[in-house]
Amino acid sequence: MSAARHRAGGDQSGDRLTLWTALAVVVAFVVAIVVWLGVSTHDKTTPTAEEAAAMQAAQTPPPVNPDIIPESTVLSPAVAPWAPGTLIQSTSFYPEPGEPFTAQSCTVAFSFTGEDGRAYAVTAGHCGNVGDLVWPTNATTARDYRVEVGTYVYSGMHSDDLYDGYKVDIGIIEITDTERFMDVVGDPIPTGLVRELHTELVDVCKTGGTTGYTCGQFDHPDGVQIVTNDDGSTIETTGDLATVCAAKGDSGGPVFTEVNGRAAIIGVVSGTEAGLNVDDCASEEGQNMIMAYTNMDATFDVINRVVPDAAWVEQPW
Repeated sequence: MSAARHRAGGDQSGDRLTLWTALAVVVAFVVAIVVWLGVSTHDKTTPTAEEAAAMQAAQTPPPVNPDIIPESTVLSPAVAPWAPGTLIQSTSFYPEPGEPFTAQSCTVAFSFTGEDGRAYAVTAGHCGNVGDLVWPTNATTARDYRVEVGTYVYSGMHSDDLYDGYKVDIGIIEITDTERFMDVVGDPIPTGLVRELHTELVDVCKTGGTTGYTCGQFDHPDGVQIVTNDDGSTIETTGDLATVCAAKGDSGGPVFTEVNGRAAIIGVVSGTEAGLNVDDCASEEGQNMIMAYTNMDATFDVINRVVPDAAWVEQPW
């Protein structure tokens, strides 16, 4: 996919957005070929006690202080193997040792499990297709690519499913290795998901693997992104809009706002204005960038179809 414009109102139809095909990273490993052939296990990086504690709090956040008047009701996963902002890369094949290859880098919004214990992660639909293999971004040698950490089981961009008449830029990964240590952007936010705010949405932030944490103002709900593929065909997807800086590699990251002093997830990063590549989010161009994201209603529409037995816990925040 190459370019897109959005319709969020009559005066907005001329603007253009880009849905990224994810950040392409060329990876070359020419070492550990013997290890690839002779060892069936892989190394696991162990986090420190402090990192493990912070990750656990982000994955399964504790309830809000009972002395605080709740502002909203959030859904938290009963179990969340990966924290919001987890970094991933994907390929459509098993890399061959000694040969360079291209991997697509994206960010995970959040993770959850089904009642049967199977684990899943949510990212952008344009980050991968069904069957694509998911790898940790800290993989560096051939043996790191012997066993994947997950597989795409759904992509809204490659599906006939529609939400309110439009495609949804949401991808679902089944996590097959929950023990492998995964890199995360900065200090991870809690996995608290908000479908309906009890206050007006004003400030919006996002976490992404390329530009990290950036914030701005909510712009429009229920926009329509018209995505132009390389062959000239178009796809219409649904998404909300905010003035937030983002770039390739941020795709799939969590979009969040503050609820009672805690970061609560309201969407999944999708794309930005076509042809706009920002090196510095502090620049005037970066401060005025329009970012599209898939809201939680559309996201849950996908989850409820793909993983109908997803296990959630309601919490007052």
